[in-house]
Amino acid sequence: MKTTDIRIAGLGTYIPEIVDARKAVALGLYDADDYEWYGWTGAAVADDMPAPDMAVAAARQAMERSQTHPHDIDMHIHACGHEQGPEGWSPQHYILRHITDRDVPSFRVWQACSGLIGSLELAACYLQAVPERSTALLTGADNVGTPNFNRWAFGIQNGVLGDAGSAVLLSKADGFASLLSINTGSTAEVEEQYRGAEPLFPPSLTVGRSMDFKERLAAAGGLEETVAEVVRRQGELRTEIALRTLAEAGLEPADVARVAHVFTGQESYLKVILDPMGLSTDLGLLEFGRNLGHLTVNDQIVGLDHLVATSQVGPGDHVLIVAHGGGVSITCAVVRIDHRPHWAQ
Repeated sequence: MKTTDIRIAGLGTYIPEIVDARKAVALGLYDADDYEWYGWTGAAVADDMPAPDMAVAAARQAMERSQTHPHDIDMHIHACGHEQGPEGWSPQHYILRHITDRDVPSFRVWQACSGLIGSLELAACYLQAVPERSTALLTGADNVGTPNFNRWAFGIQNGVLGDAGSAVLLSKADGFASLLSINTGSTAEVEEQYRGAEPLFPPSLTVGRSMDFKERLAAAGGLEETVAEVVRRQGELRTEIALRTLAEAGLEPADVARVAHVFTGQESYLKVILDPMGLSTDLGLLEFGRNLGHLTVNDQIVGLDHLVATSQVGPGDHVLIVAHGGGVSITCAVVRIDHRPHWAQ
């Protein structure tokens, strides 16, 4: 989808304290061989800070940076990959309550780790549908430090998980960057591999069953064969969507200044994502991300914020955003930096 007059007015992030991966090895939380092989150097750990509070902090920073008034917000979307609080509770409205007293719609989106980037497309459509709508707030947050989950043994995507919150303000009025194009797709048949042999009812969380993706993938077939099939199928669609999104923006891969992507500790994993698009891993955020862990829905916005804040991208630069989640959902977007915001170095 080629967008019209959709700007990025503000970005915000909340990154808690970083725990050194070597400390996790010493505590027996992180396998020593995995530490040596996968390249992660740390993870952001929020301890007992609730995910919605990290989202509120990130939203407030985005609004302060953009000088957006709370009454200007016309809608809110909150994305997450993990549980946010009491079952049956509405974390998105908790976040909205702490940001504005307007009675605007607030939605929660679950698209696994591509949820926040996928929400950009939903928000852009919402704003463009009615002339009077001007501004959308999007937030994302997760704290994975729950009793039945070990962030250092995620089991897939060579993964170590970190905690974070992030926020984006989309505006039809003003902004430092433009959302030029965005597209989303699904590899729905891959849900079977992520489901494994677990029953659909009762839900695993309600019976205290821990999340083990290695076990699920292995149950769907041989672990290595299953992972290879997921990577192949996801990679084909991700590349097609990325190239289509660039073309809609009137760009070629050579026009991409930087890429905001899922964080990883391994250059080889990043090559799997970028090589088919004709892009070098030098355009990515390998060194920055490997110290934070995979921040679920937040990687791309935290990465974009880092690129803008440190002036690694500036006026005229195009950033390709690539997000995939849960094996099944993929969103790619192209952002053009129009001017350097006052909060950039």
